[in-house]
Amino acid sequence: MAFQTTAPVLQNRQIGPDSYALEMDCPPIAEAAKAGQFVMVRVSPKGHPLLRRPFSIAESYSPASPNPENRGHLLILYKKVGKGTELMTHWEEGVEVDLIGPLGRGYTLPPSPSPGPIVLLGGGVGVASLYALWSRLKDRNVSILVGAKTKDDILWPFHDPSIKEALRIATEDGSLGWKGTVLDLFLTFVRENRKERPLHIYACGPMGMLKGLSDLTRSESMVVEASLEARMGCGLGACWGCVVKTTDPVMPYHRVCKEGPVFDLKKIVWEE
Repeated sequence: MAFQTTAPVLQNRQIGPDSYALEMDCPPIAEAAKAGQFVMVRVSPKGHPLLRRPFSIAESYSPASPNPENRGHLLILYKKVGKGTELMTHWEEGVEVDLIGPLGRGYTLPPSPSPGPIVLLGGGVGVASLYALWSRLKDRNVSILVGAKTKDDILWPFHDPSIKEALRIATEDGSLGWKGTVLDLFLTFVRENRKERPLHIYACGPMGMLKGLSDLTRSESMVVEASLEARMGCGLGACWGCVVKTTDPVMPYHRVCKEGPVFDLKKIVWEE
């Protein structure tokens, strides 16, 4: 069930040159959210920009959380890339944010115990939904592969010390971690783990990265779920402005905001 509500900003922390972590007090959405879902945020009360902006939920804490300090809190990660997100960087503690959520279809959690390693693979701003998933899988055999152009583009929040052992980073310029793309890092990971190949892969990132992952895993017996990025008009499925072609013979075009954003990657039809 989705809610339209307002939530006060608790903190709007800069975590990189153009990267921010926005934490809000929003019990209704925090309690209902699943990993992979998103919210639509109104970035200006004056109506310019007019359209809401979609942001993956990076973390949500139930009002029943054992930690009283974060009960009902909701976290999103964002990068300053345009007018809307530039306005968001000025939000201070106490500002009331108008948002709708949780929206869309989230990730399917693997069976417990998992029969094999689990890989979370993210590129660019796509790591946000994977952070939410990591929080639910951290007690499993999970490896996190994160990639970006430079170290300044890495959006993963490093405040959780338990992440360090699971996290591997790739940057295209070699400024942090492995030099190359996150797909290069994934291939290396698979070669290093021939005896125990990953059976569940969860991914989010640019379409080019996801297409590359699809090509690499299409013939493999792996479950590959991916959260697709798309420009959205409404986020509710009404405008059909964010469709993607699939192998579904009944309804070939699926809405990223409604049937997604998480899809079985092997069912996506990629345009040449």
